Order: sequence, then C-alpha cells, then structure tokens
Amino acid sequence: MYESVINGKNILITGGTGSFGYQIFKELAIYKPKSIVIFSRDEDKQNTMKQEFQDQKISKITKFVIGDIRDYDSIYTVCKNIDIIFHAAALKQVPTVELYPFEAVKTNIVGSHNLARAAIAREVKHVIAISTDKAVKPINVMGATKRLSERIIQTVDKVSQTQYM
Repeated sequence: MYESVINGKNILITGGTGSFGYQIFKELAIYKPKSIVIFSRDEDKQNTMKQEFQDQKISKITKFVIGDIRDYDSIYTVCKNIDIIFHAAALKQVPTVELYPFEAVKTNIVGSHNLARAAIAREVKHVIAISTDKAVKPINVMGATKRLSERIIQTVDKVSQTQYM
C-alpha cells in the first residue's frame, strides 16, 4: 500500500534517532526509498544507528545529519530535495517536560513551525507529523505543546501546496 508512495522518494525523518524516528526508519527499510536522511541533534545515537545498520542495504541510501529542529536554518538546509518528511522530533517525556516547559515550547512548537515553513519554502510534497493521544485533551505541558504543534500543522496545511498529515 505504501510502496507506491515511498519507492524512489527522498525521505527525511526529524528526530530520527528518537523512539518514533528509529521505528519509522526500520519500517522504511522494507520499501525502496531513493534516500533517507536521519536528522537529529544526538550524535551519539546517530553513531549507534550507523553501526547497527552498517551491514544492511539501507545503510547505502541513509545519510545522518546533525541539526536541531529549533534552528530554522538547520531544518531549511536539510529539507533540500526532500519529497516526504516524517516529523518525529519532539520532547515527549512528561516528567522532563514538566520540569523544563520552555524547552518543550522551543522543540514541539517552534520546531514544528520551523519545519512547516521550511517544507513550504523547499516545496516538500508531504509532511507526516507524529503526535500523541495526550494532545487531544491536554492536561500537562507535553500534551499542550503537542496540541499547539498539531494546530500549526493543520493551519499551514490549509494555505500551502505541501500536504500535511
């Protein structure tokens, strides 16, 4: 079903070394994307992923890029020639986010806004934003910031050629 959508496409995974990004990467391995870019700020996890997949076919089409979704220039640069973005970059650990709420604002809200702007500027065809059930009726900072992230994506979807999901 997804084969026709993914085959031959340049894929970007934001938060590519996190729990969701890592799983998305593993799932994409069964399809035939043209390239996969793992974008994250965690160089140690990037190195671990490189080693884990070095003997697999997918390693030949995978590029690891250090960057931060909070930095518009960083995400704008990595979006060049990308067809599909899986947006998994987020702060998701509820206890940590409660202790550092502004970090969640910068990553989950500002980062999503940066991604939306960069995707439009780079004419990315599709953005698939990963969210959480906690965004439905937010009772904590993580849920609230993910809900605002969703609203940003929903709003930009109405006014751009990029298709957000």
